[in-house]
Amino acid sequence: MPLEARERPLTEAERRLIERQIRDLAGQSVRRRRSLSVGIIAVVVLWALTLAASDSPWMVVTAFWAVAGAVILLWVHRDLRSAGVAVDQMRVGLESARRRNTARVFDIRSRAFAELEEVEDEGACYAFEIDGPRLVFIVGQQYYAEAKFPSHDFSLVEVLDESGRAASEHIEKRGPRAEPARVIPAATKLGLRPPDHLEVLEGSVDDVETILIAGS
Repeated sequence: MPLEARERPLTEAERRLIERQIRDLAGQSVRRRRSLSVGIIAVVVLWALTLAASDSPWMVVTAFWAVAGAVILLWVHRDLRSAGVAVDQMRVGLESARRRNTARVFDIRSRAFAELEEVEDEGACYAFEIDGPRLVFIVGQQYYAEAKFPSHDFSLVEVLDESGRAASEHIEKRGPRAEPARVIPAATKLGLRPPDHLEVLEGSVDDVETILIAGS
């Protein structure tokens, strides 16, 4: 079962963060267009330098750089366009979230937690013991340990767009960073079922392996 969530309006700090993210993404779009212009100028400069230094006929040099330049610019344009689509989608999502003004919040107050060591690149993985007892799993590359995380008291905050998707997310940290009650080695984790992010299962931090094997 998933973890229960609540919804609330965005805080002033969250609205400022969204505004800053939108500005940053808009700036990336401008820099992307400038990069293509710089590429064109670079090809022209290389053509001129080759023409000045080479004994080959100017038509041969021009034909070479026409072909080479076209290949380079098409490659640059393809990469910039691919990156631009992702950036534009993020910006549109954040603008939609700004209009909706809603955050979905998952509050986690735990007695203890276990850390499951990373096997490949799946990111950090924790099992937090909450009331019940139940375990809620936090999984992802955005959850690596930092100054005040992981801890026993925090919230995961998803800023929602108008379609209900998370346009961005952050951790609302309360209290100091805590140490895990248990660390489950990567070798052991390989034999367990990978938990889903925010999945909730019955049990305590002492039962993590048993629970994940039973759910395989």
